[in-house]
Amino acid sequence: MNFIKSTLCVLTGVVVLACGKTTQSQKKTVETNIETPESQPAQTKQFNTEELLDAALNGNTAAVDDALKNGFDINTRGEQARTLLMMASFNGHTDMVKMLLKNGAGIDVRDSTDRTALMYASTGPFAPTVKVLLDAGAQVNLKDNHENWTAFMFAAGEGQIEVMKLLIASGADINALDVDGESAYDFATTNKHPEAAAFIKPLMKQ
Repeated sequence: MNFIKSTLCVLTGVVVLACGKTTQSQKKTVETNIETPESQPAQTKQFNTEELLDAALNGNTAAVDDALKNGFDINTRGEQARTLLMMASFNGHTDMVKMLLKNGAGIDVRDSTDRTALMYASTGPFAPTVKVLLDAGAQVNLKDNHENWTAFMFAAGEGQIEVMKLLIASGADINALDVDGESAYDFATTNKHPEAAAFIKPLMKQ
């Protein structure tokens, strides 16, 4: 059961590891009209979607903020239908997540496997990011369409106890099962996170 970061397809640059490579011809751009004085013709500024997603992944707030101020659609989807919020959440860039949510980022938007920003954030030691998403109303028990995994399962598989506590406080289903009939406890055990497994076990329905 190798899921977590590899299955989420860790992103670096414009290369999508384990999901294929984005070629130059596949990169999307969004054209935005920039307001100029009436005496000057309107200019068009182009933004490369994959590069902006990469900026969000790496916490480059300035680049993302500039694009948004110039009309880039905050919910534009890139490779695998991922959004800026998903990418920022994946690496726990809490301040950027706050900024994106404040500017209208769709919190429960799903990618091509029905994963959400909360699922992405739950894979790492990013309790502050997870809390921001939960406080903003992220649905805690959504499942992906790949293996029926939940945010709690992702957190358990990575041994993220503090994240699991936040998810539980928001109503996470501890006993949810994936398509193979495995639970978050099984994920923690299989992925050799004994502390996480010990945390989960007494909370499960017998």
